[in-house]
Amino acid sequence: MTKAFRGLDLLATAVLLAAVAHASPAAASGFDAPALSHGQSSPVVRDAAAVHYNPGQLGYIDRTELDLGLGLIFGSIGYQRDRRGQYQYADNFAFAEPIDPADIDPSRTGVTQPVRATPVGPILDGFLALPVADRVTLGAGFYIPYAAILSLPHDGDQRFQAQSVTLISTHTTISAGFRLHDVISIGGGVSYVLSILQLSKVQDFAAVQSFADGLASPPISQANDLGPSAPSTVRELDLLARQADIGPALSHGVSFNAGIALRPTKKLDVALVYQHGSRMRLNGDFTLNMDDDFFTQDLAAQGLQFPPVVQGKAHIELSLPKRLTLGLGYQVAPRVSLDGSVSYVFYSDFDVIDITLSSPDLAQPALGIGESVPQDLVRNWKNTVHGDLNVRVQATDKLRLSGSFGYQSGASPDSTVDMASPDGHRLLGGVGMEYALRERVSLLGDIRAQGIIPRTVTESDFDLGNGTYKMFLGVAAIHAKIKFGAGPGKRKRKVSVGGEGDAEATETETAEAEGTTEEPPASTDEVGPEPLEPPAPEGADAEPPRPPVPPPPPA
Repeated sequence: MTKAFRGLDLLATAVLLAAVAHASPAAASGFDAPALSHGQSSPVVRDAAAVHYNPGQLGYIDRTELDLGLGLIFGSIGYQRDRRGQYQYADNFAFAEPIDPADIDPSRTGVTQPVRATPVGPILDGFLALPVADRVTLGAGFYIPYAAILSLPHDGDQRFQAQSVTLISTHTTISAGFRLHDVISIGGGVSYVLSILQLSKVQDFAAVQSFADGLASPPISQANDLGPSAPSTVRELDLLARQADIGPALSHGVSFNAGIALRPTKKLDVALVYQHGSRMRLNGDFTLNMDDDFFTQDLAAQGLQFPPVVQGKAHIELSLPKRLTLGLGYQVAPRVSLDGSVSYVFYSDFDVIDITLSSPDLAQPALGIGESVPQDLVRNWKNTVHGDLNVRVQATDKLRLSGSFGYQSGASPDSTVDMASPDGHRLLGGVGMEYALRERVSLLGDIRAQGIIPRTVTESDFDLGNGTYKMFLGVAAIHAKIKFGAGPGKRKRKVSVGGEGDAEATETETAEAEGTTEEPPASTDEVGPEPLEPPAPEGADAEPPRPPVPPPPPA
């Protein structure tokens, strides 16, 4: 779930609404993850997580670094539906307006019982930075930008939107950074994207256009108001409510990112990063429960007859969005720094979900329905803006503390938001720490949270998602950072001792004006110079002077 998963309201929950070939036109929202790597990373920080945040920073890393992390995403998602339309009694089967007032169920209009989910899901990541030449560093990373486990009541009022979703999307990335000059470095990376999806919902056949056309055409010739624009009066009838399940479905994709890192002064860092989108192509099995006499035998003579259970293959395609990020960092004091970033996310890329269901069981030749049924579902997402600000304080030589605050605008308009994607204006915050256990090993811990401002919707298309939405997502994570090599500014060289041959000695050279060559013990980008070791007392551990070498005897 990149900042890419927004925890629960993931891409997979959007697909849930389109899991069968003729799903409703309601849309979901953004799907950035609530956390990735640790709180000490950002587009202007020089560490191994730059593989994701800004591969341009890799060019400044001059010692091998390994970063491993494990965490848990948890949360609470609530929804109370407010039906503002009119609905028939659930056991009725009138398919066309006008509906007899006696068939309208007054108890199905108004506020319903609230539903709640408490999602929990693991996250893990690992990053490696490996200098291979002067000014050249390679990087690698494995991380989960999208991940969610969502389980809602199977008979709740949200069942036509979502019942359960499981999504895991992993990125495996190879990167390289090139330091062109002390003040500029560039980099890029290529990612292999593997996604796994499993989901369940109740499909309302009142919204299925091909079903509406089949009923209206000979030989059945039953007038109806069904289809994607069906009014609420013919929706959510027990007869047309069919259980649908998809998965597990797999997708293999490719993406890339590129970044520039600038340090025009010793106190100022600037970053510009482009993250390309990718095309997700999910392939898996689907199942539709059609076990009702209406579908299995009542209209068999007119050409409509499904088996009790329809099984086949599902193919779903959709696009992950591009994003452009600008980052700034400034050293405001020897032990205090500020950094932040602003991203523009092109969620309008996710405009359509392409779905194809294929099965011999779907074929209804008399009604013009073949074995494969394609459909494009419009999502109507809009581009969003994300911003965050981080404060970092070097409390001691070994302990670093950080705090963050952020905001993300929503991707779904009121007309298309629903429980499968409880989106809105989001506020984010978090605290973190990094403690240097040894000169080369540090431990990091973070707690981060985000939530939407409670959102009340009254203008949902076709009364599908009206109601009040609440959402909270949290992340607790730990990371270990391990460094290898002599460290910045130190190297072995050959020196001559007393004119008799060469011996190895360690020499500390003058640091380059890069900012990262003077490294505090806790992190590669920490504020303040590395504490200097006190000089050894004169004579302590000193090699005694050698006696003069007598001249060779005369020939």
